[in-house]
Amino acid sequence: MKYKESSLDIYAFVNCYQYEISGSFIKKIHQVSQDEFLFQIYRSDVKKRSLFLSLSKGIAFHDAETPETPSNMAMTLRSMLEDRKILSIHQINFDRIVSIELSGGLRIILEVFREGNLIVLQDDVIKFAYNQREWKNRTIARGSPYSPPESNDPTNLGPEGYSQILRNSKANIVQTLATRFNLGGEMAEEVVFRLGLEKNTPAAEFTEVDELWKTIINTLDESKINRGYLYSNDYIISPILLTHLQKEPDRVFETFSDGLDNYLQNFPEMDLKESPMQKRIRSIEKSIEEFKSNSEKFRKQGEFIFSNLKVVETVIEMIRNQENSITKDTKLFPGCTIVAFDPAKKRCQVDLYGSIIDLQYNKKPTENGNFAFQESKDFHAKIDGAEKAIEEAKRQIVPVQKAQRKKVRKTFWFETYRWFFTSEGNLVLAGKDRKSNEKVVKKHMKQFDLYVHADLYGAPSTVVKGTDTSRPPEKSVREACQFAVCFSRAWPAGQLSGSAYWVYPEQVSKTAESGEYVSSGSWVIRGKRNYLFDLPMHLYIGKISFSGETLPMVSPVPFESQGKLIEIIPGKSKRDEIARKIREALETGLEEIERILPPGTSEIV
Repeated sequence: MKYKESSLDIYAFVNCYQYEISGSFIKKIHQVSQDEFLFQIYRSDVKKRSLFLSLSKGIAFHDAETPETPSNMAMTLRSMLEDRKILSIHQINFDRIVSIELSGGLRIILEVFREGNLIVLQDDVIKFAYNQREWKNRTIARGSPYSPPESNDPTNLGPEGYSQILRNSKANIVQTLATRFNLGGEMAEEVVFRLGLEKNTPAAEFTEVDELWKTIINTLDESKINRGYLYSNDYIISPILLTHLQKEPDRVFETFSDGLDNYLQNFPEMDLKESPMQKRIRSIEKSIEEFKSNSEKFRKQGEFIFSNLKVVETVIEMIRNQENSITKDTKLFPGCTIVAFDPAKKRCQVDLYGSIIDLQYNKKPTENGNFAFQESKDFHAKIDGAEKAIEEAKRQIVPVQKAQRKKVRKTFWFETYRWFFTSEGNLVLAGKDRKSNEKVVKKHMKQFDLYVHADLYGAPSTVVKGTDTSRPPEKSVREACQFAVCFSRAWPAGQLSGSAYWVYPEQVSKTAESGEYVSSGSWVIRGKRNYLFDLPMHLYIGKISFSGETLPMVSPVPFESQGKLIEIIPGKSKRDEIARKIREALETGLEEIERILPPGTSEIV
């Protein structure tokens, strides 16, 4: 998944999880970023799940952070979709389009191409669209019927359909499979590799159609096994083993969903400044989509005309006889309506029994049919030319792209919270607000962990992680208690020490006593609290290496830092002043330092 999911990724996700999603109810909808939404769905046997719909990335089960206050767009979607039952989910035309059918005649459409789109249909008419757009042959606007772009579905083409596309292609086999068969670059290269072909083999010269068809179908079937293969250096998570990369995956996930979730948490997009050549490529790709649509449209018109020559001849004669009185929406006879009329050019567009055809009414039906077929061929030829232009442009931008691409460091899942690694290597997590206080306990506290809390109201819920078989050691627990105190109200109050306690997970509950209420982010502690007193108020900030990345860390005890290690205590200097000084000393990003500092004012020792 480089930047966004491919048709294969969507095919795999829908096939692996359609039965798990179907029958669920939509409970809440959140807009988690400008073009990303989280649908909380519930079914009694699988409980609550977070269905992540991103216009720029795709679809996954991913528990993204949700805002405290829902956006206006989220409220609009909730009013339309909340409590609706999901009847089915499927992919349209093996394209990057997901269709989710709901009760009451509603349907959600997620389009993951171009700028992406989230569309809600009521009985196949657009009721809501994130991006409203109009093209020559397709309109996405409220009140318009929804139609997906024309594309070839390799699962429905069959060997004869494959042969026709290959014969008519002027591109090589990889380009043809990627664009004309809608496979995308990664799968196209994999299929060609499995067939033992050279990438530059002309598609028109390839004759082993049955073998190609079987290889594609077998590859698609492999994606339904439900595994995730991560190739870290290539920024790819794939539902199939990519043998063409000729290396083992860095990690294999038990399910494709786990792989997608891991990718979304740890592999941010590249910060890539778009060059004029890249803009040109994007423009050509848009043109290719229009060429495909027009080619298919005129091909169908030609077939319709030659299948209905007598009726078309009657239509042309009636238009000639009534030319002076014809306008748009004129009904010539039942089943035949004028859609557009241009007497100056002797042209019109007719809705004939539900098919829209373009006619030159000063010409014979057969001439109109031949003209439609010629138009289809001309648009088809433009596709080949445009694909070659893209390949040439890509060759030119490769050196520039390598220079411009700046890798953004991975953001790890624990950075959502306050965190540090103890001197014995245990991970400590603490909430930043009410919502994350709730989440850190519900989602991350396991059997052998411990719950820590400063002896102050409003202090963060803190979890010190153990292993799968043992509790964290005493030293790590003490450090976690110090950490909890430092990130409580004691720091901005200027205290020099504080106290905290720790308890076992089974002592932490959401169940209040009769007549009492436990608010979000708060917990009921039952049983003995194990207190630690006179915990010193100081923190150390430096840089550590984790999973191949360098990231700043704040800890209550000194640690081995890559570079300088800075000690801070409660003081009178403003938070932004301290952040700037530390950024300069550590030579790192200001935002990263601000994110890990304690609340209130401080001093550098």
